[in-house]
Amino acid sequence: MKSRVDEAVGLFMSGYNCCQSVFAAYSDLFGMDRETALRLSCSLGAGMGRMREVCGAASAMFLIAGLACGNTDPADQAAKTRNYETVRRLAAAFKAQHKTIICREILGLRAAEKSAAPSERTPEYYQKRPCARMVASAAGIIEAAFPEYFQEEGDAELPGERELFSVFDEEGNGLGSMSRGQVHRLGLWHQVVHCWMYARHGDTVWLYFQQRAASKKDFPSFYDLASTGHVDAGEEHRAAVLREVREETGASMDPGCLTFAGEVREEIHEGDFFDREIGLVYLYELKLPEFAPGEEVDRMIAIPLEEYEKKELGRAPFIQGYTLEGEPVLIREEEWCRHEGEYEKLIKPLLKPLL
Repeated sequence: MKSRVDEAVGLFMSGYNCCQSVFAAYSDLFGMDRETALRLSCSLGAGMGRMREVCGAASAMFLIAGLACGNTDPADQAAKTRNYETVRRLAAAFKAQHKTIICREILGLRAAEKSAAPSERTPEYYQKRPCARMVASAAGIIEAAFPEYFQEEGDAELPGERELFSVFDEEGNGLGSMSRGQVHRLGLWHQVVHCWMYARHGDTVWLYFQQRAASKKDFPSFYDLASTGHVDAGEEHRAAVLREVREETGASMDPGCLTFAGEVREEIHEGDFFDREIGLVYLYELKLPEFAPGEEVDRMIAIPLEEYEKKELGRAPFIQGYTLEGEPVLIREEEWCRHEGEYEKLIKPLLKPLL
């Protein structure tokens, strides 16, 4: 089914309020006629009766969530929970783009309007207000959150995009789970694991990194931590580390040598890809650095700790690494995946006693 984002924006530009515009663009998918949809949603425009509370475009998302997964049995607690989780996910996605769902904050107003009378819709009105952008954003979120209503035959998510991840709001509260594809389109926080690896040889501490496969969709051939990967919904964090290390590097791990270093947050927003990761960072000491990289990794690289710190602490434009066969490799700063401040804040304090 063709996207209806343009239809929602068109309704707004023709004079309907933000809630009417978004809700009416999608309500027929649930058997509701246009007139009923417009009447039902009109009161929620301008932040609910022009009180500038919850943005009308966001309210329309919540109304659609009720039609898509609302409960009708008052005793069905599970259904209520699923609906409330859906509403919270929609709100979190809207906040990811606009920081808030409150109308007056979006408009930069200090308080509610004194009058209930709406502003006249003029070219100047549409030019100075961000509301058309809010309408488009809410419509896009609806289509990402409920893809079953919009996918054409043959447009199903690829197998890798169907993985389920637990998702979280800004405060770290759980919001249920969604597919990988939806999570990245909506920009919802989800968990990943980062595993730093080191080994001691005489007086030298070596850090180990992977070079991502040239076939990778994101950051092909870039250098990255020894292992990184998503945490599946319901998966224990340490189990995720062991799984990712095994799949990517082939290294055998002793869970007793795995140390939790802390948590970081990272965001990447490029086009339709909106990645917001809660990184659970671990440090692992290798007794014997043996690797058998999987298909996601081209090779492993060893770098002396002092050399690596030239990049992290000295901002060196390039540093010297080595293949596991001892061949030198010159790695430029722009060839690294960025994990800004992670080494200095979380890993260096743990390695300091070794120096």
